[in-house]
Amino acid sequence: MKYIISLLLLLSSFGKLNAQVLVPVKIDTTQGKTLALYQFINSYMQQDTISNELWHPKYKGKAIYNYTMDWIWGQYTPKKISKLYDLELSELQILNDSLAYFKLLTKSRPKEKQDTEVSVYKFYIVKIGDRYYLDNCKPYDDSRFKTYATKNIIFHYSPFYKPDQQRMNKASEQMEVLYSQLRRPHLPKPLDYYLCATEEELNNLSNIVIWTGGLGAFTNIPEGYVVAINDDPLYKHEFVHAILQSSANCFFMQEGIASLYGGMNKGKLSYEQGIRELKAGYLSGKCHFDNLYAREVKEQYNGSLTYTFAAAFCKYLIDQYGLDYFYKLYYNKEITTENFLQKVSASTGKTELEIKQGVEAVIFK
Repeated sequence: MKYIISLLLLLSSFGKLNAQVLVPVKIDTTQGKTLALYQFINSYMQQDTISNELWHPKYKGKAIYNYTMDWIWGQYTPKKISKLYDLELSELQILNDSLAYFKLLTKSRPKEKQDTEVSVYKFYIVKIGDRYYLDNCKPYDDSRFKTYATKNIIFHYSPFYKPDQQRMNKASEQMEVLYSQLRRPHLPKPLDYYLCATEEELNNLSNIVIWTGGLGAFTNIPEGYVVAINDDPLYKHEFVHAILQSSANCFFMQEGIASLYGGMNKGKLSYEQGIRELKAGYLSGKCHFDNLYAREVKEQYNGSLTYTFAAAFCKYLIDQYGLDYFYKLYYNKEITTENFLQKVSASTGKTELEIKQGVEAVIFK
């Protein structure tokens, strides 16, 4: 009898160890519906592959199904995340018979206590028939935004904003100019642009409540929408990302072309202004080709020097070889941030030193 009790206690402890997602006292998992939802969440976090298997059927065949902008969800499997982070179910709310949402707190396990990172993610759970599926926050949390449609852009703006319709119409016209400058076809449908007033509004559209990172804007290229903490209807940098669609696998081309045609810092800094700052940085000794290429130049509030450097790289390639040739490099997935200079050298037949001199000639022109 004593052996049986000990065995039961051991099995109970083992079950607790394998329940990766901790549950606070306030969430009562003894209730049938709540328990079923928790079991679904826990089973998802045990997945050893990155897939849309447990996501809403509407995402089948989609290139992106999880709208979270945090890099860990695209790089690690849920099971890997469970091993790297302490997980806690910070909130679980049942909205109706077929819809619920939960918030998942993740805490890193660093060697130094001060380096601990804590983030909170939010996902919806939809019940279809007798099965549960994950869903993004965007289809539910975008209802607070007001809408204004133009030919090229459908604006969704925060209730805290009162944007000028004339400026929105002009932004649509500028989108037309970008199509012409980039020589790319129009998007299949108007671009959805979410103008958020707060970090919270932006985060909620990307399944995040609290994030250790920081981001002022992002573009979901496959789904064709832009999200930004911004009240300016014209956000050319992000529009370029959307127009070019299939994303380059390389920072220098992806962010460079967007900075060249769309500027930086929410459009407040043009490429021409950025070049002047970059030239001044060179002359002061703050930066040079090698530390810019290694992205070691740190700026407190933005990365305009690095982005401008990437833009100068793109301008050099376009001026020397044309936009069509640039696109052959841009859409080549074998070219990455790490091998960019090497691949450009092999493609153009120029030495890395010749390319370096060419880019610096653009900066000092």
